[in-house]
Amino acid sequence: MGFLAVPISAVAAYLFYITGNYELMILAVITVFGNFWSWRLLRNKANSATKWIIWMNMAFTTIGIVLLFTGITKMYY
Repeated sequence: MGFLAVPISAVAAYLFYITGNYELMILAVITVFGNFWSWRLLRNKANSATKWIIWMNMAFTTIGIVLLFTGITKMYY
């Protein structure tokens, strides 16, 4: 997904801030930093990236997407 995972997690953090779910907001902020960190590693070491960095990027991206959908549902319910 590249850099798109970073704003997805940032929007999730903002939605949790609006709804007052500060525990999930902190998790989303950690996910933002994890997405950005792993994206930078993959961008700088594209040919020699180890498997654990790739899996970590995928895990942070998946968590960010789940948090975004959770934040959207918290807005309306």
